[in-house]
Amino acid sequence: MYYNQQQQQQQQQQKQQQQQPQQHQQLLNIERSPVFSSASSTHSNTSVGFNNNMNSNNNNNNNNNGNNNINNYYNNNGASSSSIQQSETSIDTHLFVSPPPTTLVCPLHNGIFNQPFIAKCGHTFCFSCIFKPHTNTTSPNQSPINSSNSTSTNELLKGINNISISHQSNNNNNNNNNNNNNNNNNNNNNNNNNSNIGNNQNNTQQQPQQNIFNNNTNIMICPIDKMSLREYEFFPNLALSSQINDLLIYCRWGIKKSSINGELVQDDQGCQQKIKLGLRIDHENVCEHAIIPCPYNRSCQPLKRFQLKQHTLICNHIHCNHRSAGCTFEGTKQQLEDHLQGCVYESIKDYIQRNEEQINTLRLHLEEKTTENDFLKKSIVQLTAGFNQLAMKLEAKTNKFEGTMRHIQASLEATQHQLSETVYDLNIIKKNSNLESVDIVDLKIPQLKCKGTFVGHNGPIWCMTVTNGMLISGSSDMKVKIWDLVTLKCKQVLSGHEGIVHTLAVIGNRLFSGSSDQTIRVWDLETFECLSVLRDDNTVCALVIAAGYLFSGSFQHIKVWDLETFECVQTLKGNSHWVRALTVSGGYLYSGAYNVVRVWDLANFECVQTIPGGSGSIYSLAVSNRRLLAGTYENTIVVWNLDTFEIINKLEGHIGAVYTLAVSDKKFYSGSYDSTIKVWNDSLVCVQTLNRHTSSVESIVVSSGCVFSGSADNSIKVWK
Repeated sequence: MYYNQQQQQQQQQQKQQQQQPQQHQQLLNIERSPVFSSASSTHSNTSVGFNNNMNSNNNNNNNNNGNNNINNYYNNNGASSSSIQQSETSIDTHLFVSPPPTTLVCPLHNGIFNQPFIAKCGHTFCFSCIFKPHTNTTSPNQSPINSSNSTSTNELLKGINNISISHQSNNNNNNNNNNNNNNNNNNNNNNNNNSNIGNNQNNTQQQPQQNIFNNNTNIMICPIDKMSLREYEFFPNLALSSQINDLLIYCRWGIKKSSINGELVQDDQGCQQKIKLGLRIDHENVCEHAIIPCPYNRSCQPLKRFQLKQHTLICNHIHCNHRSAGCTFEGTKQQLEDHLQGCVYESIKDYIQRNEEQINTLRLHLEEKTTENDFLKKSIVQLTAGFNQLAMKLEAKTNKFEGTMRHIQASLEATQHQLSETVYDLNIIKKNSNLESVDIVDLKIPQLKCKGTFVGHNGPIWCMTVTNGMLISGSSDMKVKIWDLVTLKCKQVLSGHEGIVHTLAVIGNRLFSGSSDQTIRVWDLETFECLSVLRDDNTVCALVIAAGYLFSGSFQHIKVWDLETFECVQTLKGNSHWVRALTVSGGYLYSGAYNVVRVWDLANFECVQTIPGGSGSIYSLAVSNRRLLAGTYENTIVVWNLDTFEIINKLEGHIGAVYTLAVSDKKFYSGSYDSTIKVWNDSLVCVQTLNRHTSSVESIVVSSGCVFSGSADNSIKVWK
């Protein structure tokens, strides 16, 4: 008995489907239109306005024969087809609970603002009215709020939904032209309602209105006060947007077209809620009176949401739960329950579910990897472009630098040639004037040139020393490397430190290395083994050997170590900051700290003199020709007289802290944070600047006429 009833119901439904095939398809298309699925109303259709004439023409072109069937369907279900037709474009003015204020009307298209932007002049316009051309279909003398004409009232709501304009305007303009042509071609075929609307449309005046943005000059002219405006002088009017979103409207599923005058009125059988315009889409997505398609088969009649539960009981298009696995069953809910008892896929549903979960997981992983791959590709492209730009800039700067160096070298050679000629002339004058007792000094200055580079450290080179044909270097890579000065190759790597190697000192075959790991390691230069580890209280910044002792500078103190027992025999205190520089000369130890140099007597380890520095932290010390030199944080080299401890000079020229000093004969060398090495003569005059390093110069040593410079660019350069 039950199945007979089901068969009769199925036959009735099939008969109705045959009578209204076009109706169902059109309603489903409407349901899938942007207006039903999102807030994507087409504001850029303002070139023809949102009017009923356009809607009727579109409906006639799509399906003239199906209009009566659609009207009958919605009348039987307590709704009006006009509400659906209206919803394809916008919400009519009659949907407002009360007429919107005129302050929310755009002065350009006489409709409610869409994406209102306020200009510098104080006037507000729609985004699309500013940047896109449109046609005003409302008579200038006609009020957009109070007019009963359907065209003007529909225009009021042009573009009330917040949408993106840029990608739709071209298509909409083409649609507008097609709609205008359809309006002329189909006037004779429209029904009475469409004819009336067409008459109203003909009574309006179409006035082309160009956008106020001039594409040629990037200047916009305000149509109200004719003020010149630029694109960046427009800002979103958030206050107006909020007011528009707060306007109350009737739910579109609760209105119908009056049979008396054709106006939209409330439908007693529809949704009775009043909602804010900004919440319209959220409400429509859950409204019980919304027209939705059957979730099981698109060929079923559209129904209201509250009818879905009842429809589920009689729909004969419900698929098996295992359709994705290959089951082709389709029937009613009761038939589905009976089918599942014998479905071959039901017994393996757990296996199917696991497979589907694994497939979904793999699909997600694939999407993630694809996204990562796309991101990496974009990153590679960006990095490649950035690298190419940097390479071009570096090449340009290198060419400019080489050109400057060639120019300087040529000028220097010319100057030396002139000096040689001057010496020659002076010798002639001396000979002719019988001035044999006067010595003429050759003023030609020998120039240092870079002869090579040691590369091997993986960090900045902080310290160096030379002994027995070996160059020894310490680095941030926690390694001590020993280089053979004959073969110019690294012969040994000493490992053991757990921090930066800041300082080195050597005596005989013993090497001492101080590190930020608060230790001093003692190495045998014959076996290259660590003999002992001396422990300090803080980072070891400086080492120097004199009078049978090793002196180490650290935070606020200097420790004295016995070279035989490697025991700390004394701690020299008095400094209030880091002791970064130590040097020995004439039985005295000189220590540099913040703004002060202290002189210690090596006989009794007493401080005999305190010399104020006045140039910040002291990073390096050296003694040359009874003069004490100090490299400071303030970019200067302070020179004191060792007899009077008075400042002789403050040498300037560096543009960074002076980290290292080295003395050789009557010259001394200074290395700085500015990546340069300066050569100074005995008269305290800079005679040459070496600038081949690409980062700060941390250490300089001189041996056998060669100058070695260690830098934070991880290289050691040889100058001669």
